[in-house]
This record gives sequence, C-alpha cells and structure tokens, in this order.
Amino acid sequence: MELPLKTPITLFVRIKGETGIRELRAVLDTGSAYTLIPKKDAIQLGYQAWYDPLIPSSGQGVKTITSSAIIEAPFIILQEVSVGELTAKNVEAIACDLPRPSGADVLLGLSFLKNFTTTIDYKKGILRIE
Repeated sequence: MELPLKTPITLFVRIKGETGIRELRAVLDTGSAYTLIPKKDAIQLGYQAWYDPLIPSSGQGVKTITSSAIIEAPFIILQEVSVGELTAKNVEAIACDLPRPSGADVLLGLSFLKNFTTTIDYKKGILRIE
C-alpha cells in the first residue's frame, strides 16, 4: 500500500474486537512501542480496558513514557488492526486516550508496524507499507 506523505502521517484504521469493528483516524508514530486506542473504543469492542494496580483482578497494565509523563495504562491484545488491505493480528496495545485536540483517535505504533516493511520517503513524499 502506498500513500502520499503528509505531516503528521494520518490514516484510517479498522480495529476488530469481540463485539465488532471500529474505523478510527490514526496517526503513525514510529517512536511508540505500542499502538494506543481510546478506552471507550476498546471497551465498546469488548476488551477489558481498565486497570488498577491496587486491584489484582483488574486486568494487566503497563508503564510507558509519553512526551509529558510516565503513565500506567491497561494493556490489551487487539484481535486485528487493518490499514487498507493490510491486516495484523494480535497487536499489543494500550487503552489510553490521546490528548485533545490531537486530530486522531489512535496512535499506530511499532506493535502494528513490526508486521510489515515500512518505508517513509520524505524526498518523494511517499509512505509505503507492505
């Protein structure tokens, strides 16, 4: 799949869960280890998207560093994440809301990109994922 390059790199993704599929606007972030999905969307898709380190039965959490803080958020495995005709299964993700107004719902990180060969050619203005 080849797309014209714009900054920031935004595209639409489809995320599949136990209770359906959501199409959301995503921003590509090659500096993020995980894909981030809003908590409300994760819950609506059937994922256990809540975590409290003081409650052992509350699910699994992960600590991560953002541009402004260290956060601890629910860790989930997304059944499928698709961009165009490309699909990755069992994508590690964090259920965490992006700051407003970011213009995107999802942060598409390395947990998705590691399934593909990704080329960003700034000179030609092309993003290629295959």
